[in-house]
Amino acid sequence: MRKATTTIVVLLLTLAAHAQESAWRDTLQAAVKTDMRRVELSLGRLQTGMEGMRSIVSPMGEGDPIRWAQGLPGVTTGADGTTAMYVRGGNSGNNLFSLDGVPVYGYSHILGLTTIVPTSIIESAELGKGGFEGAEQNFTAAHLRIVTKGPAETQKFSVSLNNFLASVGAEGPIGKKLSYLASFRISPLTWEYRAVRKMLPGTLGGLDNFSASVGDAYAKLQYVIDSWNTLTASFLGSRDHYGFDTPDASHELMGWHNLVGMLKYTRAKNGTSLEVTVSANRYGSRQEQDKVYRETQNHLSLLSTLTEYSLSGNLKHRIGRKGGLTLSEGLDARYAIFAPGQVASVTNRSNTLLATVWGQADFAIPDRLALKAAVRGHYYRNLTAEASGRFDPEASLSARINLTRWLSLDLTGDRMVQYYHTLEGLPVGWSLDMVVPSGTRVRPETALQGNAGLTVQAGGHSVSLGGFYRAMDNLVYYKYAQSLFTGALAAWEDHVDIGQGTAYGTEFLYEYQGRGWYTRIAYTLSKTMRHGFAEINDGEPFHARFDRTHVLNATAQWRGFSATVTMQSGHWENGAPQTYPMHVPGAEWTAKYYSGVNNYQMPTVFRLDLGWQQSFTTGMASHTVNIGICNVTNHFNPFMLYFDTRTESWRQIALLPILPNFSWRIEF
Repeated sequence: MRKATTTIVVLLLTLAAHAQESAWRDTLQAAVKTDMRRVELSLGRLQTGMEGMRSIVSPMGEGDPIRWAQGLPGVTTGADGTTAMYVRGGNSGNNLFSLDGVPVYGYSHILGLTTIVPTSIIESAELGKGGFEGAEQNFTAAHLRIVTKGPAETQKFSVSLNNFLASVGAEGPIGKKLSYLASFRISPLTWEYRAVRKMLPGTLGGLDNFSASVGDAYAKLQYVIDSWNTLTASFLGSRDHYGFDTPDASHELMGWHNLVGMLKYTRAKNGTSLEVTVSANRYGSRQEQDKVYRETQNHLSLLSTLTEYSLSGNLKHRIGRKGGLTLSEGLDARYAIFAPGQVASVTNRSNTLLATVWGQADFAIPDRLALKAAVRGHYYRNLTAEASGRFDPEASLSARINLTRWLSLDLTGDRMVQYYHTLEGLPVGWSLDMVVPSGTRVRPETALQGNAGLTVQAGGHSVSLGGFYRAMDNLVYYKYAQSLFTGALAAWEDHVDIGQGTAYGTEFLYEYQGRGWYTRIAYTLSKTMRHGFAEINDGEPFHARFDRTHVLNATAQWRGFSATVTMQSGHWENGAPQTYPMHVPGAEWTAKYYSGVNNYQMPTVFRLDLGWQQSFTTGMASHTVNIGICNVTNHFNPFMLYFDTRTESWRQIALLPILPNFSWRIEF
């Protein structure tokens, strides 16, 4: 293994030594220009461009919005290598992932290694952790907002190949007013897994007969009516389907899919803009299992779906040419159909209605002061449950005060409400997670948070230091997360516990942009607890899932080279302190999946990633090559836990050993 690592490192250095200096300089300037963060009004809003994401070393050969967001302060991950995020003490399901303003509920792709949104269609990504916009809703922790780019003015084509995906793309005009943007990706993961398993036996856990069917497609049509009016239609579809055998002779099938379509009308004239969006969204997941337990053969099947239709509109008026006041207002209406945990003839169907009205005011004195205030009013009703509608208010405030030319103070405060809940399974972020609605048994989750911090900018240096506190209520804890195949799914509302949570901590972010260099260091020191859950730990406080005290992400880039160090302290695995009754056709027993709360602490995650990026042109084509090594130290970070029926105990799998990565993108 060491010899292979040395060979790859020597190869990287040899390629770099023969690279042209002019290409180095062009690549560096592009990376520095887009990779710097942009702070908007508060310490909690960070933004990057497409190239800033691609320069991140990842198993895919290039980064994506999730990889970028996971390296920011206040963010911890789930199992190493997955797309799950835990922001400022919230659960993974408390985050919103949106594409051009429309929620995407199943954004995980390639077993959690990336997202279903290809970087070739992205213009920017923004992570909001506080001081939220008026139009942001139905989440309580963070919003990862993805904005797609507009089609090019001339015909362009692209081909890309990386470790796990092959893609083609095209964009350009169709006549004078119509233009298009398209992308298609497919994964050869099945053959790659089998090849690596054969060359490096024992490094990929005990999974056999692995197969995968993975791909995604995106298309956009943009029609420019005139100088002020534009009509855009877009579509996103994705599929993830996996099958494998575990060491205890169980056969597992899991998968999920997304279908998202939207139609958007925009108008901008004389300081006033209007945007109206109609969308349809369907997310589905499936889990099947053939398992022998205590000499009984069982075939178990679980299906979950969420279908949502929405209509939204917002209007913005700018008062004054420079600085001054900007007023915004809007409305949003959603009709959703939930069918979580479908077992046999049980569908658990629920229909919901969520209507929101919001208003926002922004006031700015250039180079001195920026203020923002947003209020929202929600009307929510579960049409299936025997409950009347409810009204919930929300508010977000933020301020940036420039104390001097180089020192600023950032303040944010938010009260947020969330009506959709995620019942997290194992492993986190996979198809085991089910999205369910609020109803008579489960009330909407709420969060009240505040943040204060200082930012210093001098030369190419930027330093931010702040603290946050969050109080959460009506948090949902699904007691059967360790075993979703139970009779509990027939009435999941009766098997959740409701409680509270608190989180507080310090966030640090340092960036340096200089000649030939870009450096970023993000560190979070925090504590997250859960309490008030009557059926868990006898109502006593316990650690939240993936509560990591220390999280450090450090990145350095120089002339196309990059090195990233990730360290996350160990976290506690939680479980209810009683045995669970298990009911499947032909068998019934009790199983003690966990002997108590916090009975096992997952090890510390440590990872060193090295990469090199090169851009050059040949004729009419431009090339971008990324070569790197993920997990250089071959640290076996835990990826998932599964229950071994032979020993009736939990086993750990580390899915990402040392992994060379490669991506090659050609545009012409």
